[in-house]
Amino acid sequence: MVKKFKVKVNGEEFNVEVEEVVEGSAMSNPSGKVAEPSTTVREVAEVPKSGEGKTAQSSTSDRRGGDISGKKVVSAPLPGKIISVNVKKGDFVKKGDLLLILEAMKMENEIFASTDGKIVDILVSPGDYVSTGDKMIVME
Repeated sequence: MVKKFKVKVNGEEFNVEVEEVVEGSAMSNPSGKVAEPSTTVREVAEVPKSGEGKTAQSSTSDRRGGDISGKKVVSAPLPGKIISVNVKKGDFVKKGDLLLILEAMKMENEIFASTDGKIVDILVSPGDYVSTGDKMIVME
């Protein structure tokens, strides 16, 4: 039986479908093995315009706040450690290009560009730890 739920995570709402799996049913897993979850995460959000004259700064303290008017920001979808940054400031990227790799819960999560754009600022470096929602890359 499939049930639909509305889930709110960090202020963002998601519609999800959950199917109950009963032991012994065709849907149960007789081997007992757990499938690996997908490690692909695509996250780029428009930042609303507010305030003028402020610019983004490449610092750990600016990852949460700061105004990046009219730019697109790639935020951390979950807390973890930055393993690699695959772009440089000034690079032009296309939708689907690999931006960086974020390790969370011993899994490497590839963060891709969801739109074409130019890398304006990189707010993280390999070895940095980020929290959910922290700004990582700024694009225009």
